[in-house]
Amino acid sequence: MITAKQLPLNTFLPLVGNVKDYAWGQTARPGRVPYIADLLGVHAQPDLPFAELWLGAHETAPAIVTMADGAHALDALASQYPDEILGPGVSAAGFDGLPFLLKILACDRPLSIQAHPDKALAARLHARNPQHYPDANHKPEIAIALTDFEAMCSFRHARDIRADLARHGLLDSIFATLPEGDPWLKAAYTRLLTVEDAVVREAGQRLVETVQTAPAPTVADRCFLKLWGHYPGDRGTLSAYFLNHVSLRPGESIFLAANEPHAYIEGVIVECMANSNNVVRAGCTPKPIDREVLLAMLAYREGPPATQAGHKIPGGRCYQPPVPEFAVDLLDLKAGESVESASNGLVSILLVLDGTFGLQEPNQSPRIAQRGSAWLWPAALPSATFLCQSETGQLVRARPNF
Repeated sequence: MITAKQLPLNTFLPLVGNVKDYAWGQTARPGRVPYIADLLGVHAQPDLPFAELWLGAHETAPAIVTMADGAHALDALASQYPDEILGPGVSAAGFDGLPFLLKILACDRPLSIQAHPDKALAARLHARNPQHYPDANHKPEIAIALTDFEAMCSFRHARDIRADLARHGLLDSIFATLPEGDPWLKAAYTRLLTVEDAVVREAGQRLVETVQTAPAPTVADRCFLKLWGHYPGDRGTLSAYFLNHVSLRPGESIFLAANEPHAYIEGVIVECMANSNNVVRAGCTPKPIDREVLLAMLAYREGPPATQAGHKIPGGRCYQPPVPEFAVDLLDLKAGESVESASNGLVSILLVLDGTFGLQEPNQSPRIAQRGSAWLWPAALPSATFLCQSETGQLVRARPNF
């Protein structure tokens, strides 16, 4: 058994993530390589989607740490050496492993209509169906745009939804009579997700004809057409009239708390979340759906989500959501610029998005970090300097938010 003292745990350690090939991911096109394939410098086979790059310690797909004695799964390494890898503050804050999961998400097609459970619901779902709900954790998340990015998120104001439904008569007829007792928004969305399939198909097909010939289709109309084009006949497509359409420019972000309905539509983001892969789906997907659970868990708050660009830090911007599991730093440096940073006794994960960086530890020569390389910054390494060694460079750092 190699001991912690024999292993170099106070240095940057190369990290290899996991690429997910979900059907909605980016595929190769003439003149375009999928973002994740290009980032990692790997060949993009025709029809092979590059959807997500995972960098974390989730038990279903832990990143691999390269060390002198071989390769180690990050979850196992952190479990064996929690103080050196994670830092004592992680367990003191109530976490028994790496609290966050860093991803790159790149989609050509819309993802499912979904939400993520809070901790109490996650525990119940995992106990009941561990195959579909693989852990007992909640999954608040932040999406930071790397390209122009489209999403649907949270419910629109009920007055705006009702105006759109009234504008399309056949839709209005579906919601003309709703059961009493629940607020209108919850009752209407319940009707959408439970009405007969034949009603949805007829309404959707007629709506397509109406919108395609409309002289001035609305944002919701155009979003519906995009969803219907990928998922014809799916009731989830009509969520385009219920959820806010969000357009992010590079550097802008949205935070999604538990129980917020959403669907990512197109583009590339840095995504960081609590260490979970729990998703409750209700439409626009061939995967298992759980409408009853979704309808019961949703936060029926009205209004658009806040779009934020983080706050300034030396060399870039910091995104700090109102959860302890994660914060994200996005550094944008020019040739010769450098940023000094401290670990504060906590773990970080780094990913070079553009250019080349020197990762310099105290009293050491810089380690060269090329584009697409990922690194574990163990808690035992107290400080480091990031030096841009190319014309420009972009680096993302995920860390606990405490």
